[in-house]
Amino acid sequence: MPMTNEKKILAVTCVAHFLCHFYELIFPALAIPLMLSLKMDLADVLKLSFLMYLLYGVGALPWGMISDRFGNRRSLIIFFLGCGIGAFMTALSHSEISLMMSLAVIGFFASIYHSAGMGLISLGVKNRGMALGINGVAGNAGLVSAPFAAGLLNWLVGWEMAYLLIGTFSIIWGIILLFTSIDETPLPEYAEPMKSTSNTNNTYVRYFAIMCIIMTIAGFSYRANSVVLPAYLEFKASFLWNFFQRIDLSNLPGTKTLAATLLASSIYCIGIFGQLAGGRVADRYDLRWMYLTFHTLSLPFVILMAIVDEQLLVISASMYVFFSLGMQPIENSMVAKFTPSKWRSTGYGIKFILVFGISSVTVYLVGWIKSLWSLEAVYFFAGGAVILLVIIIVFLIFISRGIPCRN
Repeated sequence: MPMTNEKKILAVTCVAHFLCHFYELIFPALAIPLMLSLKMDLADVLKLSFLMYLLYGVGALPWGMISDRFGNRRSLIIFFLGCGIGAFMTALSHSEISLMMSLAVIGFFASIYHSAGMGLISLGVKNRGMALGINGVAGNAGLVSAPFAAGLLNWLVGWEMAYLLIGTFSIIWGIILLFTSIDETPLPEYAEPMKSTSNTNNTYVRYFAIMCIIMTIAGFSYRANSVVLPAYLEFKASFLWNFFQRIDLSNLPGTKTLAATLLASSIYCIGIFGQLAGGRVADRYDLRWMYLTFHTLSLPFVILMAIVDEQLLVISASMYVFFSLGMQPIENSMVAKFTPSKWRSTGYGIKFILVFGISSVTVYLVGWIKSLWSLEAVYFFAGGAVILLVIIIVFLIFISRGIPCRN
């Protein structure tokens, strides 16, 4: 039987979201092997990804405007093909400059997904919160598989093979989408987020502006954890590495990195359940209160990550990821509520230029915090960011009281 339009939208956007986050985390997972290969300090290796993360965020707004003008499907075709080409270039890079520029190509084309993909879902799929949750699970699957796949392939055949394989997969899906038709006409119930009067539109613009501040701060916390976590686990959670030593695997090159990336993948796997929980509550309850709840519950766990180690570190990181990723379907639903349909992809573009673009400076901030204090201090910084955004969410709830905010 032919797929419905909604199923085609979810299939394409879920694959794209998976790839988007796979590309995002495969590099941090290889930070330690690259540090040894290039004979560089960890902080300097992480800086090689600055342009990738910068373009990953900065490109979201112009690509969102392009998507609103020419269609989300066309933008996603460019996403698949462009990322695949960038991955091939990265696999062939063996110097600092070429690696930095190749990663930048990936970041530029990966920036297409969130504005085009989220825009397509928010206008074309019923039960928007759950659809965004399912799509979030697909993105989280990319987060889950990237560290382990990178560590395993580095252990077996070297890091280049990971980029060659994912690049091939990207290009195949670009070709599939090229020959797949998708109706991008907005569903009637999602055509506009509110009654179109001048006063209400101005009010919702103010709410979206406050959301932008919140999402920017959340982006700093998110990026700090995603950049540091694999290396942090390699330094502070050695119990799996100790197990490998007992079964005589520790003498193989890359085994310690494999152990850490396996733990990182396990932690991000917990985020899948957070995404499903966030998607479910987004369709049932007031989005603002659920947004506050998820961020507040993440706070103690990100602070604990700076204090504990070994198994307790993995548990704390898992709970932090559960809530910090689980809030995303709620957040994306709020963006849809506060933006008109004709600028929906642009609205998501604004979000992700803030979340991923401005927060790219966290790569340098992490290196500065590590040099001045320690890697543990990075998580105290992330905790401070969460406290600040929780205060602003409370303010948003106060000034928007009495206005419905449900999917």
